[in-house]
Amino acid sequence: MKSLSLVSGIALAALALPLSPAFAQTSTPPPQDDQQDQSQDAEVLIVTGSMRVRQGGAQDIKHFRAAAASAGLPLPGGLTVEGLMGEHDLTLPSSAACRQLFCIVAESMPAALPLRADDKLFVGVGFASNLDASQWKREPLNLVAVVDQSGSMSNEPIELVRQSLLKILGQMRAGDRMSIILYGNDAHVHLKPLDFAGNRDRIAAAIRAIDIDGATNMESGLRLGYDTAIADAPGFKGNTRVMLFTDEQPNVGASDAESFMGMAEAASHKGIGLTTIGVGVQFDAALATRVSSTRGGNLFFIADAAEVASVFDKQLDTMGTEVAHDLALTLKPAAGYRISGVFGVPADVMEETAEGTITVRVPTVFLSTNGGGIFATLAKASDRRDLPVAQLAAGTPVLDVSVSWKDAKTGAPGTDRAAALAPASKASVALQSAHLLVDEFLAVRDASVAYHKEENPKAAFALLDGLAGRIEAASLPGMDDETKLVGNMRAQAAFYSGYGGELPKAMRHLAVVGRWEVTGATGFEDIHRGDRMEFTKKMELLTYRKASGFESPDETEDYEINEKQVHLVDSKLVMNYRPNGDKMVMSLSDNDGRAYIWLRRMD
Repeated sequence: MKSLSLVSGIALAALALPLSPAFAQTSTPPPQDDQQDQSQDAEVLIVTGSMRVRQGGAQDIKHFRAAAASAGLPLPGGLTVEGLMGEHDLTLPSSAACRQLFCIVAESMPAALPLRADDKLFVGVGFASNLDASQWKREPLNLVAVVDQSGSMSNEPIELVRQSLLKILGQMRAGDRMSIILYGNDAHVHLKPLDFAGNRDRIAAAIRAIDIDGATNMESGLRLGYDTAIADAPGFKGNTRVMLFTDEQPNVGASDAESFMGMAEAASHKGIGLTTIGVGVQFDAALATRVSSTRGGNLFFIADAAEVASVFDKQLDTMGTEVAHDLALTLKPAAGYRISGVFGVPADVMEETAEGTITVRVPTVFLSTNGGGIFATLAKASDRRDLPVAQLAAGTPVLDVSVSWKDAKTGAPGTDRAAALAPASKASVALQSAHLLVDEFLAVRDASVAYHKEENPKAAFALLDGLAGRIEAASLPGMDDETKLVGNMRAQAAFYSGYGGELPKAMRHLAVVGRWEVTGATGFEDIHRGDRMEFTKKMELLTYRKASGFESPDETEDYEINEKQVHLVDSKLVMNYRPNGDKMVMSLSDNDGRAYIWLRRMD
């Protein structure tokens, strides 16, 4: 029997498990027994096998990758290890049969993390399951889409929302239902709850009619969405879920009944979960952490049409299928060792006892198309500071693991216990991949900090250069996106450190960022030799007049840029630019002829 993979509601990359194609496509109804009913309806954690589980929270770092490819070295706040690992199948192999919802699978290998020299062992903890991929079928879906239609969603963002909803519509079947709530200047019902059967064209027309309407009133939009869901859920035989589409950062700090997280928490206890879809690259780790720590919550990002397909083609059936609640995973190291790090879950969901035991609490586990787990590093215990590392024979327990949970539908409890053993052979590809991803997370995070907070691009380059070599040497499958991400960031760090000749073509526009002195100008009344211009990373152009003494910018305006042209938004000018080392020429052709600005880099 194939097993089903689960994912937790927390942003825990380690607990996610992939789903086989058979899982997504099967239409065979499940057997009508109690065990199958429980596993089908419960929130799920990551498990091994064809059907997989994953904790909620951040399911990817697409926003971080998009920023790295187009907007310079991304800020460290947009990176989470959970989101990074969530994009990979990290299912640990298991040969033993599992006869319940969760069975612990654990494996260890020697740790070799350059930024964590004290770590001696790297341990992976995942889950097998008795869920049957060949027989699983999702419940009917009652989707309440809550869409931000404020001005910041104009053009591409709102079009991505339309594409996403049309993708969802294309995967609906008889028994499913959809409604749409729009919020801008106010919140209103754009489409009342409507059955998919017989109404496909009507729903599609409503999706295409979504337009822009001024300001952002997220609180009222989400409240109306929940009111709609709560009113409609009692008469619907299936799973009711709110899906929020926005490019804004919701208030994630408060947990009162009126706040974003408070409403999500209260609705979850009524059986209504929340999937947040971040449109664009403005989201950060704070939101991912808060959403992941709320019952029934998970988070995805879409930045372009390709990501719409990757999210909704593969994951619609699983992203709203909660399998278990209140999962508690306890990790206890062997004598002579201490747990020095836990990866795959945010720190907010971990508790440590005086004995060095770590308990991870996962509010919600989901089915997933990618499998994962929680990963821990073990270092020498503090009381062995002046002693050698405790020796463990192959096959000796290095980490005791226990887990408890509640079935999401029935509330029935479950438990399991196992041990990770000292390595006796080469680690599985899944564990090696997880180790490499943790290495990547540490190096990329520190490189971003070095660049943005310490203003040290050379340190950033050194970290990224070393990481690029380790990724290449590992030769592990499925690492093409990591090679691209690290390569993009390395090239930028090299450029700003003075090491690289040219940026990659797709990032060549970043060469304009910095301070420039005007060495000549013709065709412009307000630009003169000796003036200064600064293109900031925040996409602002600051112009300083020599006559004003350079103390503060005389003009500030937003700019947009591609590989060849700069669009000055307020001036409504589109200028060609050509950087060449520490010099740059900008030109403009209009009805008055051709105008030029010659510039020399100052920094």
